Amino acid sequence: MFFTSVMRRVRLKLLNKAKDIKKYKRILAVLAIVLLTAFIEIIFNFQSIIGGYDWMDVTEHMKLEEEGEYEKYVIDFTTDKALYIKQIRLVGEFASDDAYVMEVQQLNGFGKSEKVSYWDNISTWFSESYTNLNKKVKAIKITLYKPEKTELHSVAFSNRFEINKYRVLFVVCLLALLYAMIFEKKFVQKVEWYFLCFSLVFGLLVIIYAQPTYNAWDEEVHFQNVYSIASGKHVKWSEATQTIIDKKTPSCNTKAEYAELRAAMNEKGREVLHLETKETGVVSYSFLAYIPMAIMMKIGMLLNFSFSNMYMLGKIGNLLFYVAIMFLAIRLAKKKKLFLVFIAMMPTSIYLAASYSYDAVVFACVTLGSVLWCNEMFYSQKKYQAVNMISSIFLFSVGCLSKAVYIPLILVMLLLPRVQKMKKKYKVIFWIGILTILGLVLMTFVLPVFSNTIAGNVSFGGDSRGGDTSVVRQMLSMIQHPWATIKLLVTDILRFDNFRNLGDPSSSNYFVGNLMFLNFGALGVLSHKWVVLLLPVLLLTLIYRDKQDSVISYSSLYRLFIIFVIIITVILIWVALYLSFTPVGVESIAGVQARYYLPLLYLVALLVTNKKVYIQISGESVSKLVLLSANIFWLVSIYSFFLQPRLL
Repeated sequence: MFFTSVMRRVRLKLLNKAKDIKKYKRILAVLAIVLLTAFIEIIFNFQSIIGGYDWMDVTEHMKLEEEGEYEKYVIDFTTDKALYIKQIRLVGEFASDDAYVMEVQQLNGFGKSEKVSYWDNISTWFSESYTNLNKKVKAIKITLYKPEKTELHSVAFSNRFEINKYRVLFVVCLLALLYAMIFEKKFVQKVEWYFLCFSLVFGLLVIIYAQPTYNAWDEEVHFQNVYSIASGKHVKWSEATQTIIDKKTPSCNTKAEYAELRAAMNEKGREVLHLETKETGVVSYSFLAYIPMAIMMKIGMLLNFSFSNMYMLGKIGNLLFYVAIMFLAIRLAKKKKLFLVFIAMMPTSIYLAASYSYDAVVFACVTLGSVLWCNEMFYSQKKYQAVNMISSIFLFSVGCLSKAVYIPLILVMLLLPRVQKMKKKYKVIFWIGILTILGLVLMTFVLPVFSNTIAGNVSFGGDSRGGDTSVVRQMLSMIQHPWATIKLLVTDILRFDNFRNLGDPSSSNYFVGNLMFLNFGALGVLSHKWVVLLLPVLLLTLIYRDKQDSVISYSSLYRLFIIFVIIITVILIWVALYLSFTPVGVESIAGVQARYYLPLLYLVALLVTNKKVYIQISGESVSKLVLLSANIFWLVSIYSFFLQPRLL
């Protein structure tokens, strides 16, 4: 008894000490994050610390010169002792969008002098234009041509100490996520919770860093639709909304210019250009994917938010929906969970969710539908059968309303064991129900095309952004040339050379994996070298399985049926882009992008069964590798596409 009592006391003391250690560990982590963030800010401001100065006016070095029929401002500055210039500021009244050239005699890291030319834009929107130079300079010559009514008032250099709030926010968030991954085992054991935090953090960072302008694919079109839905029956189109729709926001590359842009857009958001009264405020079935964005934007309107904040709020609605649905998918997934986590955390996936786009809604709904189907197909539990089946059908249906080309995926519901065990009468009813949903969703795309084709309305459909595109004329061309159409589809789908941002291999010649997972649209794509990390981790998540993980098995017929459904979906994707995006009669298919394949990935992964290979790595280690890889991709992406070119 005495010995037992002593052991209990020892155990209690150890437990209390463990709790104290955990508490102190988190306090130490916070202190470490603060110190590391401060250290990074000191590094970036090192030149300002050793030789900083506030705005130094060099307008006295400015003169107006003539060059033929033109006039130009020339600022010719030289110094005996090298001067570190962090930033250049031009102040004036600019009558037209133009560019200025900077010829710089600078010292490189080895102290050798070299002459380099830079250029930057000025905009009629702003009275101040900024350039981040960050060079040690012996001489600099700035040239700006002077159109009529353009007046340059002053030029100044700066090397002041400045804490960059965008960089601080990013560093703190990244370090916190890395700490959680390394030291908080619960996050690694329950990866869906890490996904939740990770996606919200990087999604919100993208929304904050993106600023009130267009960045993602067709973002101006999606914003227009969301704004119209959020406004209800009576739409007030402001100058700011029209600027986004017309893609006329100026180019910015410093945080100071983006501050000017936000102020300008907020002002333009108060100026109503025209009113639109719609016949009804009811949302079309094809616009259902916009509802999460429209709800949040409507909240911003009701709270009288500025245009910039309202613009961000709409994106937050999309992000919250994506994160919630994907969280459920990852939590419920009993097969290929790490694969699902990896693709859901990839830069392109979260970037789409943090933009005006319905692709993230389609991706999330179809993926969760596929997860529920997998659970019902291979891990059936009587208690949850009806819920899984109904939810899966609902998610496939709703997720495909905005992009009907994915609806053939719903046919996998016909393979469910419960359906096979039904009485013939109920099985026929179920088949009819699934085929009816398939037909109805497809008709939302097919019926308007055929009806306008029969009616001879050759102007119907096509790309709203212009070009010789017409769905009806393209359909007639395909009907008239069936063999050429089949050849075109087969060659373009299998070739992969057309798998680009705009259907042009020369404009974005990247590996398909980079285009699918590491793509930020107009902002850029991570370079080829990141394939070295992407492919091994992707392959590992595909073939990895725990000892306890049962191997799912398909009959050959079932496997062929799923492959057939996926192939039909792929063909529909390419046909849809040929009809609506490609000029009539052209012997290539434009506009097919790798991101269109994201909703298919989980089903494809389920076809990859691993019965023989067992990787002797603990599940915790694999999870950490997957999460670390995602952090690395986002570290490089945020710095390369948001901080370094835009917000430093």
